[in-house]
Amino acid sequence: MAGMLTSAVASKGGAQSGKYHLGAEWERHVGCVMALCDANQTYGARTVKRMQLEQAKMATAIASFEPVTMLINPRQRKRASAILPANINLLEMTHHDVWTRDTLPTITQTPDGKKTAIDWNFNTWGNKYPEYGRDRTLAKRFAGAIDLPVQNAPIVCEGGAIELNGNGTLVTTETCLLNRNRNPGKSRHDVEQALRDMTGAANIVWLWGSEVDQITDGHIDGFMRFIRPGVVVAEVTDDPTDPEYTEMQENLARLLKARDSNGQHFEVHLILRPRWDVMPNRGNDFAASYVNSYFPNGGIVMPSFDDPERDKAAKNLFQALEPNRRIIQIDVSEICEGGGGIHCNTMQIPV
Repeated sequence: MAGMLTSAVASKGGAQSGKYHLGAEWERHVGCVMALCDANQTYGARTVKRMQLEQAKMATAIASFEPVTMLINPRQRKRASAILPANINLLEMTHHDVWTRDTLPTITQTPDGKKTAIDWNFNTWGNKYPEYGRDRTLAKRFAGAIDLPVQNAPIVCEGGAIELNGNGTLVTTETCLLNRNRNPGKSRHDVEQALRDMTGAANIVWLWGSEVDQITDGHIDGFMRFIRPGVVVAEVTDDPTDPEYTEMQENLARLLKARDSNGQHFEVHLILRPRWDVMPNRGNDFAASYVNSYFPNGGIVMPSFDDPERDKAAKNLFQALEPNRRIIQIDVSEICEGGGGIHCNTMQIPV
């Protein structure tokens, strides 16, 4: 089923707008920021240690393309030094969990080229997890540590909830950003205007998302990613018994109808998610998504899921679309069991 599809129905396009410009992930980075898991209260100490080892693999892979900074709690320095290679920069900053895509600011530029940190008002994915209190303020504290001014967004959002093509188009989901646990009392128009102001994207494409996803409420980075401004990789399932089967079909249908900021339909390539009856037994929150990958300078770091056929097909599709990028595929099953993936663990600092 992996292959190219094109759509026939349009949504509104638009030019670049807003006070800031948020680039696409494939644009050049200064480096990548991660946070070493310290969430014993959430996962248990043994699971945290396994997650840390997977983070070490992830950081090592990314560091072969660009510099990596790992946020650590003060008590973690000995552990971090033991499991991470020497080329990983350690930065002490109090935090709880690994999800820097959502807890750190996104770094944008003003029209005159100055960097600004956008604080999306992280509220623990709809005030679900009180133990994440330390991560609510991480965006501001990190911006201060790298000496960037902070702009508070007028909405609650997370980095994993938005996907940009760097050319005026942003894709997000209704189940997340229009959710009462994020933005009560705000209309679709209010949310769209905030996204335009904070990212510079005039063209907002709304997919449905997922009500099955009880953690992030359907983050976009579990369904689709831009490869180039008009080229999309979308994840689907061919299993009608999959709880997200109907929602993924709806997401795909909307994506096929959408247009980019130039009025053009997207070139959509499909990846089949791994098969649950092939993978080892996983919990209900397991994030089995190939598109939840990170695009460092000159590379792609993506997951594998103990489904050799689907793992190979996903890697081959990315390689065909990005022949000049070196792809590293790693097993991060413990992290995925926590409800996220490689993309969720990373935040790029753009050049």
